[in-house]
Amino acid sequence: MKRSIIAIAARHFLLEAGDAPGRVRFLGQAIALAAGATQTWVTLTRTGNFNDPRYGSFAITLDMLGQMVSNFDNRVLGQDVFIDVSHKPSDGAAGKVLKLSVESGRLRALVEWTPFGVDAIKQRGFTYLSAEYHEAWKDNEKQQPHGCVLLGAGLTVRPVISRLEPVQLSNDHDPAGVVRTAISPSLLKELTEFSMNKFLQALLARLITLGFTEATAKPLLDAATVQLTAAASDEAKCLAVVETFAASGDAAMVQIKAAGGDGKHVTIQLAAPTIDVAGAVAKALADRDTVQFTERATLLGKLKLLADTIAEGDKTLTPEGVKKFADDYAPMVNATSTDEQVKHLAGLAIKQAQELGAAKKLAGLGYNPASGHVHITVDSSNSIKSLQATIDTRLGLSESDTRRFDRTGGTLLAANKAFAEKALAQFDAEHGHQLDREHKALAAGTGSISDVAVPTIAERTVLREALYNLNSLNFVNVGTAPFANVITIPYSYRDTAAAGASALRRYEAQAIRRAGLIQTTEEARPIPQKLAFLISAELQLLMGASVIDFDPISENIRNIIRIVGEDTEAINMNEIVNAADEFSVTTITDTLTAQVQGTNTVFVTTKFPVVRPRKVFDLKGAQQGATVNAIVVTLNAVARAEYVLPADGSALAAATYYIMDYNLGELRFVTEAGVAVVPTAAWVLTVAYSYSNNRSMFDTDAVASESIGDRYDRLLVSIGNRKVVVGTDRFYNPNMVLMSNAIDNALSQATSFTANGARTGTGLNADGSVGITKGMGTFNPTAPGLQLADTRIIVGERSNTRFRMVKPFAMNPIEQARDANGKFTDQRESFGTQFVVSHTPTQIKGACSSIILFSTAGRVARVA
Repeated sequence: MKRSIIAIAARHFLLEAGDAPGRVRFLGQAIALAAGATQTWVTLTRTGNFNDPRYGSFAITLDMLGQMVSNFDNRVLGQDVFIDVSHKPSDGAAGKVLKLSVESGRLRALVEWTPFGVDAIKQRGFTYLSAEYHEAWKDNEKQQPHGCVLLGAGLTVRPVISRLEPVQLSNDHDPAGVVRTAISPSLLKELTEFSMNKFLQALLARLITLGFTEATAKPLLDAATVQLTAAASDEAKCLAVVETFAASGDAAMVQIKAAGGDGKHVTIQLAAPTIDVAGAVAKALADRDTVQFTERATLLGKLKLLADTIAEGDKTLTPEGVKKFADDYAPMVNATSTDEQVKHLAGLAIKQAQELGAAKKLAGLGYNPASGHVHITVDSSNSIKSLQATIDTRLGLSESDTRRFDRTGGTLLAANKAFAEKALAQFDAEHGHQLDREHKALAAGTGSISDVAVPTIAERTVLREALYNLNSLNFVNVGTAPFANVITIPYSYRDTAAAGASALRRYEAQAIRRAGLIQTTEEARPIPQKLAFLISAELQLLMGASVIDFDPISENIRNIIRIVGEDTEAINMNEIVNAADEFSVTTITDTLTAQVQGTNTVFVTTKFPVVRPRKVFDLKGAQQGATVNAIVVTLNAVARAEYVLPADGSALAAATYYIMDYNLGELRFVTEAGVAVVPTAAWVLTVAYSYSNNRSMFDTDAVASESIGDRYDRLLVSIGNRKVVVGTDRFYNPNMVLMSNAIDNALSQATSFTANGARTGTGLNADGSVGITKGMGTFNPTAPGLQLADTRIIVGERSNTRFRMVKPFAMNPIEQARDANGKFTDQRESFGTQFVVSHTPTQIKGACSSIILFSTAGRVARVA
């Protein structure tokens, strides 16, 4: 199999040393194998800046050597790195590179020699290495750059190879066309002169110490130069040469002194070094390898001790978490570290892990870390709890759960409690100082207060009790968000057009499709909830000079809890209904003039349910963008506005308005005062609107010979059909049914709920309300203004609508009240605010579907 090696702006150097002028030499290392040895460490190249007249300047840096080692360890080349003979890989491998390392600016390789390589070294004289590397290597599969990569090396009889034929992009005969062999015409000369000068200087210093001058030492230095040149870069041999000539110089100086200072006839005999250089070098390398191996084993043991101690100290950490903290502290551990030092580092890591874990839990509860100028204060959480317990007792909130949580079936639901804790954490972060002050006032026995104010703890109680009693929190995705003009809602949804189960069968070389999951965001606007109330002069007197007592405002607190809770309930429940209708819509224009007969007050559209128009407002109350699914009602050539009372309590302008029953598509006309209007006969009536296709219809009229029980059995079947649509056709998990108490009561008459006719997935609670319908939990939300009414059932999956608490409920300072003329009334007034977001992302509006209950006989144009 051929492997192409591709590079950009890289050069290829494979040169042979010959007799041609300006020849280029590659600095290799002479290979010497001890008897029976098959593994040796060899030096392949070193760092430096080099120049060749044919190839220009190039450098070998520590970073390049590091890349070679890293890429070797990561097997970037995709195969083992081998050494051949004379750069002919087809003749077989002379050795295999087992390991690379960088030592003192040199690239070292541990080589396992084959019999072929051993024979080439010992019998055939191939004692030098010529390394080959690529300075900008790319793999031929993904074309990803990997930097400097060692490709191999060749045993040669000379340090350099030259005049090769052009190289093919294949490994069958030669490496890639842009592979650099580490060569330079000056590299060998530079290294040799550097080593020789170093040893000559050492020898000269020794001779001068013995009493020689530079002139008298020159004959010895000249002779030493010849032997140092022969020793080349073999440091052990060079040291032996220095020792030999130093000993000879010492002997010469003894003869000179014995001759009375006349050194003209001194005879110096130089003996060959008696040191076993090869043996000494082999022993030094073996000793070094042993030390390195021992140090490496010791270091690995220390690192294991670090990881084990971290894992033992914090059982909550996953294996990935243990590895992360161990890797973070590993650079501080070395082979000389004591066990106590390693365990101390592990303790620091454990402490850091526990602090991070605590921060994550606090963030999950809505706690925002302090920023800016942070001041250390005494924790007041216990005082807040104590204060909350006091006001709970005063307001009667310590009564039985059956009464306190009557809106959620007499039980504090887990979803409500979890979200309330997040919202209260956000509230406490903003008002902790006031709460702590109120607790201290009570604890110190303060008997009076000088000003009238709604206590912060009362505001906190309003928020908590409102959230505790919200049924809708069980049907929406809840959370908190920082206050902003626009809130970003992240979500994901299944892309049914992308790869599904049928797209998994992909075979060799076939494209693999991406999974059909899309992650995106949508924007939503905060919805304000503001409520004011008036405090009478009597309340002022009660609280101005008497013992602190929250009882006089308990009824106001209860009213605020009820109103804020009902409004939040309606916001969430109506969002679920409207989003389901918006999933699939059709626009139509009806001409209903035939129904205008001079007596009718109710007119019906041809299609229903009618999709409610959606308008979005900014914080100033200005509408953003056009109305979605707008309705245009024209009566007698005049466009009529919908009858909606102004939020400020002012009166509507005198005109005729329309009222639409969106579930049944029934239209009425009223005056600005809400009085019914009877349109004059033959007035032209047109209605342009959108109706929803995401529904099924259930006619409540009985068919022939049908009992009441059988009629509501039909409704159970209709609920099951909607479950199939949502679950099977749209791939959601239908797990809730929403209906009014009236429908709940009627449905309990179904024959399927009798003891003998009971069937799996359909049951009845002890109190008579439907608890499970077709295997789905059934709920009866209640609040003023619910669009669910008694004519619609919702079937679908929970937690697709996003509800976010942007600003928790809080009261503003109480002010003096004035009348219309600006005069004081001896009363004080205040208001509270809360901002929430309730939004269903466009792509998941199909998670719910509706069943519309209507009467064919009753849904006709008529006199109301």
